[in-house]
Amino acid sequence: MEFSNSFRHTMAILLAVLVVATAAATKADGLCDQPDKAALLAVKSALGNPPALSGWNSSAPCCSWDGVSCNAATGRVTVLTVFGLNISAPVPTAIANLTALEALNLAYNQLYGPIPSFLGPPALPGLNFLRLDGNRLSGAIPPTATVSNLLLVGNLLTGPLPATFGSAVFDEVDVADNQLTGDASMLFGAKKPLNALRLSRNRFSFDLGRVELPEELDLLLIDHNMVYGSIPAAAAAPGRKWLAFDVSYNQLCGTIPQGRYTHRFGAKHFAGNKCLCDRPLPPCS
Repeated sequence: MEFSNSFRHTMAILLAVLVVATAAATKADGLCDQPDKAALLAVKSALGNPPALSGWNSSAPCCSWDGVSCNAATGRVTVLTVFGLNISAPVPTAIANLTALEALNLAYNQLYGPIPSFLGPPALPGLNFLRLDGNRLSGAIPPTATVSNLLLVGNLLTGPLPATFGSAVFDEVDVADNQLTGDASMLFGAKKPLNALRLSRNRFSFDLGRVELPEELDLLLIDHNMVYGSIPAAAAAPGRKWLAFDVSYNQLCGTIPQGRYTHRFGAKHFAGNKCLCDRPLPPCS
């Protein structure tokens, strides 16, 4: 009798484990937030139902679709990637319904129209990565685009940066190759966590000598603008390890602060300014 009770107890435990495992597997196979799935199908429709998204259909869980990642516990869509499909359309409004979205990559298509204000808080409160580079988006950058990694290079954007960028917490900002104007100095600040800033080939105008370089900044590309003043002495600080540095073709003046970066980055990274001098450029007179 003792053996029988022990056996029954063991079998009951095994059966319970099997039931739980089967239920978990069934849940994982079918895990897909249904409102998010409907939103993704609306996104697909708004993009013209491209053949590359033919796997986005109602018969398959949305978390298994190409370019879609989900939270394993909730089935909510957290990552959406529609990259390099040459799609010509505005940014789909249905993306606003993916309220758990953390990363959105729509780069290298032919998207046109403005950047929607819902791409950021409060509509998408968890969004921290937004990549829209290589499209034909136009107009001003909306003040809600305060995501920590903002990549908008190679569009047709105009106007100044939003004032909200001054208090935003950015890790990376890339707005190169647009038609942006005005003061971008609000992006700087010694205690800001910014580590990469690309402003190249716009029409920004501000005094570089009056900004405080973020302590973590190791990539600064501001070439081909109308930036004036001087290069901050902090650029040559012994502990700063520049991965990229280019201030060429602006209106900068004065002596170039000497440091390891002046040896690593040659004259072309400082050329085309009003009156910069000293190595790697000719000596100051």
